[in-house]
Amino acid sequence: MAVISRSGRSADAMVAEHSGSGIRPEIKPRASLRQRADAGLRAATPVGFAFLSTLVLSAPLGLPGQSELLFSVLFGTVFFWSAQRPRQMPPWAVFALGLFAEMVTFGAPGSILFMLLVVHGIAHLGRHSLTAASFLTTWAILSVLATISGVVQWTMASVEAFHLLGPAPSLFQTTLTIGIYPILSAVFAWANRTVANPERA
Repeated sequence: MAVISRSGRSADAMVAEHSGSGIRPEIKPRASLRQRADAGLRAATPVGFAFLSTLVLSAPLGLPGQSELLFSVLFGTVFFWSAQRPRQMPPWAVFALGLFAEMVTFGAPGSILFMLLVVHGIAHLGRHSLTAASFLTTWAILSVLATISGVVQWTMASVEAFHLLGPAPSLFQTTLTIGIYPILSAVFAWANRTVANPERA
C-alpha cells in the first residue's frame, strides 16, 4: 500500500521525482583525432582555395586577362567567406593572401592587399545583413565594391606611373569581378553546406 503524504502525493512518486531531478544531461563524446583533422581541413577550405587559385593563376598559363581573373577570384572569395563564415576567413589570412598576391603579380604595389582588406572589413561588419539579404542585393553590393576597387587601383597605378593611364584594364577587371561572382557564389554556397562546413566532420 502506498504511503500518502500531506500534499496528496505518494511516497513512491516523491522519490521518483527527487531521483529524476538529479539526472545529468548526456555528455557528448569527445571528437576523435580523425574528426578533429576533418573539421580542421573543412575550416581551412576557403583560405586554401584562395591560395591555390592565386598560385595557379599566377603561373605562366598564357590566359587572356589572367591577372584580372586572379584578382576577381580573390575579391569574390574574400567577400563571400568574410560574410558567411568569418572565422574561416580571418583578417590575418586576408592579409597573407593579399601579400602573396602582391608578390606574384605586377600591379600597383599595395593595391591588391589594400582592397582585399577593405572588402573583408566591409563584408565582416555587414555579415548579418549580407547573410539575410537576397543574392541580387548581395551581388549589387559586391558590384559597387568592385567598381570602387577598380577606381582606386587605377588611381594608384596612375600615381605610380606619374601620368593618367588608360581605364580599359580597370574597367575589364571590374566587369570580370562582377560577372564571375554568380559562379563563385554558387560554388561557395554548395561548399558552405558540404566540404567547407566543419560541423559535418
